[in-house]
Amino acid sequence: MDFGHKTFWHYLKKQRTEVETILQDVERRAYELLLESQNATWVLGHQIDPDGPTAEDCHLHGDEESLSKPASNSVGSLELDDLEEIEDPLDVAIREKRQELLEKLLTRLARYCAPFVSKYYQERLAVIWACVCRAVYTEPSLMLVAQNYENAASMLKATDLNLATVEKLWEAVKHLYVHDVRAAIDDVLHPIRNTGDYVLVLGTRVYRELSGASLPFHAWGHMTAVFPCYSCVRKVCKTVDDIVALTRYALLTGSNLAQSQMRYQFEYDTARALTICGFIPNVIEDFGPRYSVQKGNCCFQRNTPHWSEVKTNYVICVGLSLNDEKSQLFVNACLRHPDLKILARKGVDGRIIKPKKLCGSRTREASTRAGLKNAPWGDSKFYSDTLLEETWPVVGSSLKIQDCFQLAILDDGDGTMVDFIDKLIKLWYQVYQVEDFRGLFSGIGNVYLDNGELELNEHWEPTKYPLVPNVETDMLYSYQRLWGKEPSEGKLVDDEIDKAMLVPERFAAKYKR
Repeated sequence: MDFGHKTFWHYLKKQRTEVETILQDVERRAYELLLESQNATWVLGHQIDPDGPTAEDCHLHGDEESLSKPASNSVGSLELDDLEEIEDPLDVAIREKRQELLEKLLTRLARYCAPFVSKYYQERLAVIWACVCRAVYTEPSLMLVAQNYENAASMLKATDLNLATVEKLWEAVKHLYVHDVRAAIDDVLHPIRNTGDYVLVLGTRVYRELSGASLPFHAWGHMTAVFPCYSCVRKVCKTVDDIVALTRYALLTGSNLAQSQMRYQFEYDTARALTICGFIPNVIEDFGPRYSVQKGNCCFQRNTPHWSEVKTNYVICVGLSLNDEKSQLFVNACLRHPDLKILARKGVDGRIIKPKKLCGSRTREASTRAGLKNAPWGDSKFYSDTLLEETWPVVGSSLKIQDCFQLAILDDGDGTMVDFIDKLIKLWYQVYQVEDFRGLFSGIGNVYLDNGELELNEHWEPTKYPLVPNVETDMLYSYQRLWGKEPSEGKLVDDEIDKAMLVPERFAAKYKR
């Protein structure tokens, strides 16, 4: 029988919803007033989904004091004075959940740290704190809580954060967008600007727009530390030079980044010699065998055998840098090569350079297979100028960089795709004036070592990689140094990240400090 319990329960739920709505409105208005006080109402428009779902809130606890104080006071009776006080199980559960989420957050941020021996360690810390600020500034409740703290580190080390705040902070950091990280790096590298709107969050200026300056080479390490995925990080690239810098950083440091739609490693192992030179195609297409022979019977000529042979010319399309003088040297080398033909254009409005015809395939026919050898080539298929659209580097699902040295290279000779790639590699060796990949790798890498953008590990061993890793591979050490304490219960928690993506195989051994 229902004595009104269900009706009363629904009434309570309705009241709770109404109260929550009022609290959210008050919180939202306080957030708006805070932004107005800093002339930063533009932040409201920067929220990706201000009405979207947030981390699940817990409505079962009161203020923070209830997390630490006993549920009841000692009974006045002398007989009960020595009895152990028992905490409310709900308070215990809330405190344990808060600690669990906080440890996840602290561990995740410790993963982003550079090795302490790196001269960019402090800069990486600043980027981590800037990422926290970026996670905070579009969330009203976090922004209001942040007013009580001097900086991001003090907020994360605070003991008075309630479960709801920790949960929202964890979700906000965990779901940072790659463009947020790019902007956070810009906030660190260019903290004081003559122009530009910003809002002050935890002592850090969070700017509305990017400064417009390109990332220094080492800063791609900051990007890949937070997002160890090549396809993700490439989305923030604005120019071919950005793509080249990101790709070179991944190759030179052995970062072993995850790759999905956009790649810098291909099924052809030797292709890395191309990509490190800035020759980074969207795809190296498998055209199949160079020559293919088919036999058929012509029904109009009493089933006379009919043989046909098709020769396919391999093509690789790529967008090169307009600012690298070696791009033009490489194109000139392609023009001199007897097997290669090119279709090229400098920039969007440049003049197209092309042969009279760019033959993609040709066919010859004979009545016997032996007769194919001496049969003249007949029907041919040619590429049009629209092939240049395939050269545009992809940086997103529907975004491409058109302002580049557009280059489509066709191999009209013989051999497999591997042979074609080898021809291109040898041309790059000529451009860089080296004899092999080792010389190419060291020649390009030494430039960044000389200007300090890459760091040589003074304690490296012959069996290990000679450069200082991008991230600290000893996670426990990283945690201890960042937070100045041991993790809860003496061990690291699972921070819900794929560790295989973060630690390349060559860095799997503990880093020797």
